[in-house]
Amino acid sequence: MDKLFSLDELLQRIGSRPDGNIWMALVVDIDDIESIVTDLQDTIEIFSECNTATISGKSDARALINQISEASEEYFLLWKLDDWDNNEWKIFDALRSRLDKGNKGGLLVLSEQANDLMIHNAPNFVSWLGARIYYLQKDAEILSDEECDRRLAALQEWTGKTNGEVIVLAENRQLPTDPEYGEWLILLNRGDLLERQK
Repeated sequence: MDKLFSLDELLQRIGSRPDGNIWMALVVDIDDIESIVTDLQDTIEIFSECNTATISGKSDARALINQISEASEEYFLLWKLDDWDNNEWKIFDALRSRLDKGNKGGLLVLSEQANDLMIHNAPNFVSWLGARIYYLQKDAEILSDEECDRRLAALQEWTGKTNGEVIVLAENRQLPTDPEYGEWLILLNRGDLLERQK
């Protein structure tokens, strides 16, 4: 189990994962799930380098798996799994082979309680996850201004571009697809420009 200090760290891991049906779980405070999913929706597509669907498990495991089976997207962000009981996780585990459509896999955003239920009731799926169950440190995802400036400086040095040049490239849909450029826009609070890259 790995502690992450920022969503940025998670996105880097999504961007650097090998091709194939790779699944990850992100364990967060239950009160933060919605805001984290919202943050990830905007950026995960850039880092996974493929079309992403956000799918709710609110009804049940079977409905969730059916939605994934029918979806045309290649990467899945799954959430609202916190009301599932032992039985739902067992169903999810039994149907896990339907998660492998030769696509890129996905990410589950869970509370600690849901993660415990998953570990005890979905052992086969958990073995797929392996070490890719990450814990997000509470409040750690907010970079201090100083850390933000340091990261921006590193990106500028890496590319030889200024913040302004990157914004212009994004506005003109000429931004390279490297995940670092997506991160750059987010650090500049210009995540809105990511949508325009599609």
